[in-house]
Amino acid sequence: GQAPRRARGGPAMMRRGLLVLLACASLALQGATTCNPPAGALDQSLVHQPGFLEIHTPGSGDPAEIAPSAAVTTLLGPTPDLNRITTVRTRYDNGSGDPPRAILILIPGFLGGGTTFDPIARDLVRKFNGSIEVWAVDRRPNQLEDRIGADFAVAGAASADCMASPPLPSCSIFVGAQFYSADVDAAPLGDFPGPKDLDLDLDGVLDPQGTLVDGFGVNRGPVVLAQDDARFMAHWGLDTYFRDWKLLVEEARAIVGGSGLVLMGGHSQGTTWSSTFAAYDFDPDPAVIEAGYTMIDGLILLEGGGVGSGDTTKPTRAEYLSTVDMLDDPAGPDVFLSDFSGIPLQALGTSGEVSAIAAFFQPGEPSLVQRTPTFGSGIVSILLGAPATNRAVVGLFLDDDFSPIGAFRASLGFSDDGINNFAVLPGLLPFYLAAGNGGLRTWKEFDDPTLPTCPPNVATVSPGCAIVDNGPPSAPGANPKTNGVEVEVTSIDDFLKTQFGKANGFEWYFVSGRVFLDFSYGNDSSGLVAESLLADPTDEGPLVVTQNANVDVPVLAIGGSNGLTPEAKSFDGYFGSIATAAADKRAVILEGHAHLDPINATNNPAVPVIVDFVTELLQRKLLATF
Repeated sequence: GQAPRRARGGPAMMRRGLLVLLACASLALQGATTCNPPAGALDQSLVHQPGFLEIHTPGSGDPAEIAPSAAVTTLLGPTPDLNRITTVRTRYDNGSGDPPRAILILIPGFLGGGTTFDPIARDLVRKFNGSIEVWAVDRRPNQLEDRIGADFAVAGAASADCMASPPLPSCSIFVGAQFYSADVDAAPLGDFPGPKDLDLDLDGVLDPQGTLVDGFGVNRGPVVLAQDDARFMAHWGLDTYFRDWKLLVEEARAIVGGSGLVLMGGHSQGTTWSSTFAAYDFDPDPAVIEAGYTMIDGLILLEGGGVGSGDTTKPTRAEYLSTVDMLDDPAGPDVFLSDFSGIPLQALGTSGEVSAIAAFFQPGEPSLVQRTPTFGSGIVSILLGAPATNRAVVGLFLDDDFSPIGAFRASLGFSDDGINNFAVLPGLLPFYLAAGNGGLRTWKEFDDPTLPTCPPNVATVSPGCAIVDNGPPSAPGANPKTNGVEVEVTSIDDFLKTQFGKANGFEWYFVSGRVFLDFSYGNDSSGLVAESLLADPTDEGPLVVTQNANVDVPVLAIGGSNGLTPEAKSFDGYFGSIATAAADKRAVILEGHAHLDPINATNNPAVPVIVDFVTELLQRKLLATF
């Protein structure tokens, strides 16, 4: 952790700093780079600090504390403290000693980790010459990920053993993968790349699961949590998360001062988290309101529509408390999400992280993920049926043409060195199913001039096309729909770097039981509050989302016409539920962008839009100081 920095200097210094920032932002909007720092001066670091004291959580010291299990102490030591906040902070020290004038706190989406924002965070900090910082939240469960296999893999990934072709079995990437996965004598791909296709290091020997030495000097295998190892997650609801983030907001305010900006936002489901924070009443006194929106200067919603009205029928107080009690009990309902589309979530996280390392350092080698047990289950076995390179597998799993899952789509390029079968499966988006070509399927990058387009190609005829015109937006009164000409804008390399290193881009133990219970109330838990006050006039209860209708801060919403919020009216529901003036509700749609593009794209058009928004809010603050 580190001590918060305090805003320094009087009003005159603050005004000078704001004027410099505004001048640089104005030049950035015009395409100038004279204010931008050198690329190497930018810093992205992982910051750990004390969080909200949730009494049931290991490390609280309260009599209600749930003792850590053997698995947790093996991972974190005998006295773990899980009441911690972790953020990935992107900043630039311009040498002036002045604090930043704005701090943007970003919440990742469903299953996302803090590093998912690395590309857009770098872009924003550079555009503002370091006068803005971006703090991306890594939610509490990420403390429980056993990442020593991934850390070992990346530490030696540039070694001679790994750079050889084929890489040697001693390559750290193979060793890191072996830490998580034993070789299995199974053949979902027949003879790819040999008789024993789940032989991770391709040495012809089926190796057992490996061991590595952890930070405590213990040589062990991976720690995989069971539900009963994490019963304290029954108490990690929105209230706990929001009180963590309130501490971040207060720290940010102390740094930027009253003349600076503290902004909150998120991507995808992160827009639900951040907009619900704005609607939350933090003061426990029923007669006093301390609303989240009063602590921040604005919201930025990226490819997500913000908090909605919740379930039609919301749980009663008795049902709520009963559910929490069951989640708290051994052998109770799941407290974290156990699988996604049939794949154990922890396995998806481990294989995804190590295979991202392989794709970055060994792009043309046979795919690592296709040699792990993860390959043989769930939707992965459907999408990745064609033998492919490490790099191509990323495209086949995430590209907007090859992935049928809208929330996992980015515009990464195309693969046309084999047959692509146009497929439509129930409940999924249309996609291309890549077939084998007798070798390894390869990938064309997003900026390859030979990417196939429609026309002259036909979308439903192999090899299909990367560039498709999805037609006009929906008619007035109709539901929003995908529209416009698709674009290819995201580098696989940039995406891969968000998946490993200081932290990772995936949440292995996403809290589901308590969080989904809280999400069922949407933007209004006043009924639950009313019942709680009837039971105890001094206690508003476990969830106090009561201020949504009063939220009056400026909101910038950015969607992609090929994403999950494809039209400006995708945000009408949230905009109509808050008190923000019409002029301060802004929706911008990036034509052709898929769901992950607005936070990953090269030359990202979302960046100047955010620069413009932040600059205007800073101008208001500056004028208010005169």
